[in-house]
Amino acid sequence: MKLVSSQFRPRPLLAALAALLPVMAAAQQLPNAGRILQEQQQAEPPVPAASPDLNMSSPIPDTVAPGGAKARVDGIELSGNQVFTQAQLLARLGGYQGREYDLAGLQGLANQLTRYYHDAGYPFARVYLPAQSLDKGIVRMQVLEGRYGRVTAEGDTRAQGYLSGLKPGEVIESAPLERAALLLSDLPGVNISPIMRPGQELGTGDLAVDVRRGERVTGSVGLDNQGNRYTGQFRANASLAINSPFMLGDQIALRAQQTSENMTFGDVGYSLPLGTSGLRGRVGYGYTNYELGKEFSDLDAHGTAKVASAGLSYPLLRSQSRNLTVGVDFLHKQLRDEYRAAELTLDKFTNSVPVSAQFDVRDSLGGGGVTYGALTWTPGTLKLKGGQAEADALTAKSDGRYNKLNLDIARLQSLAPKWTLYGRFSGQWTDDNLDSSEDFGLGGPAGVRAYPVGEGYGDRGWLAQVEVRYAVGPVSPFVFYDAGRVQINAHPWMAGENFRRIAGTGVGARLNLGGWRAEATVAWRTDGGAPQSDSKDRKPMFWLTAQYAF
Repeated sequence: MKLVSSQFRPRPLLAALAALLPVMAAAQQLPNAGRILQEQQQAEPPVPAASPDLNMSSPIPDTVAPGGAKARVDGIELSGNQVFTQAQLLARLGGYQGREYDLAGLQGLANQLTRYYHDAGYPFARVYLPAQSLDKGIVRMQVLEGRYGRVTAEGDTRAQGYLSGLKPGEVIESAPLERAALLLSDLPGVNISPIMRPGQELGTGDLAVDVRRGERVTGSVGLDNQGNRYTGQFRANASLAINSPFMLGDQIALRAQQTSENMTFGDVGYSLPLGTSGLRGRVGYGYTNYELGKEFSDLDAHGTAKVASAGLSYPLLRSQSRNLTVGVDFLHKQLRDEYRAAELTLDKFTNSVPVSAQFDVRDSLGGGGVTYGALTWTPGTLKLKGGQAEADALTAKSDGRYNKLNLDIARLQSLAPKWTLYGRFSGQWTDDNLDSSEDFGLGGPAGVRAYPVGEGYGDRGWLAQVEVRYAVGPVSPFVFYDAGRVQINAHPWMAGENFRRIAGTGVGARLNLGGWRAEATVAWRTDGGAPQSDSKDRKPMFWLTAQYAF
């Protein structure tokens, strides 16, 4: 259950514990294992990396120079076309009948049909004029729709299965070709170069995909001041990924964190391809150990959060411009909070099954941009142990089943050379009173940056961010505005304020230089008053982070 001050979420507290919390009267929210776990997961959705430019299509022939004899065209006969009927193709040429054309004009008609094939997703189709003499105004055109000859994976034959959907003799289509190539390039530690060579038969092409081993080990180290002040504002972070250690495309991922207040976090994950369709499986385990410092140090408060997970993901749509990946996970969380000064231990666990859809769409709207995000539905069960269940039954009634729905969507829009606009909306809705480990939060570097981590948590809420960015070489200064609102309890059980709204504005700069990434932000409050989660009223708020990737 949520353990908070009387100003925020009135709940019955054990008298012995209440006596040890004089600072709670100052309306400071007491962090617990669930809240700390949620703070670690709060982050902006990363901008999806652009897919490799496959650039696989045959050029449209140049039009010959105009001039020379002209002939009247009363009809066109096509041969070799199977994807489209003759009527469908000739409809693309409009009113060509009864007009006179020279050789350049006839080639232009053929090129129109070639372009139509390319636009429809057949990048190696070609329509040309065979040698002929016009008979009664009838022009013959030959269609080569472009078919696969041989299809091979070179360099690492284990990749051949990913190309199994591209069969010799079939017409070459952009969508399945892109999907197969991109699924291969998505594998950790794999680089690819697809090449189309002329086939042995007229109108065929041999696809050879060069599969090379990429970086075997990647990782990063970094420092920041983006933690909760009571569990450690200053943090050292490290991550390591071992790519394809046992098979093509599997990965071991490790993360670790240590804070200035002796909070430690670590997790390990393993993922692997399940077949060659793009389906992936993953398992993971995370462990967090914390102790509260600063004004809460007299509590001698310690706690742990253990999270075991397993899941599947599958790309329903994979292309250079549009992607949609669905996933399902099982999460088991064990949360413990110990207040040793009061000889009190609170235990609880949750089981949940998040079902998600991650998406991104690249377009040429305006100067071009990308829209991306995720929609997640999470059904779960909370189990409170000991006296918590009795207290919860009289108050929040959060013990038992719950559901929540989360949407996080962002847009990165090019405005002009060097100028971009970023907008993001994130929200959570539920019809249940939730445990602190499932709440929606506003404050911190990934939310309303004018407020500290831990500010503005509730069962329902929304967050909006807008940035205007300007690129100067490796440096991108920006200005921003953040705002958000939470409903603290979906179903309040006592009178009192049940909403929190905060907002802020500021400036910052990001640096991307080689493997180095750094960011500095300063933010001022515009709505919401003093923070209620932290007794230290810092204005403005400064956020710093530096990271080196290898």
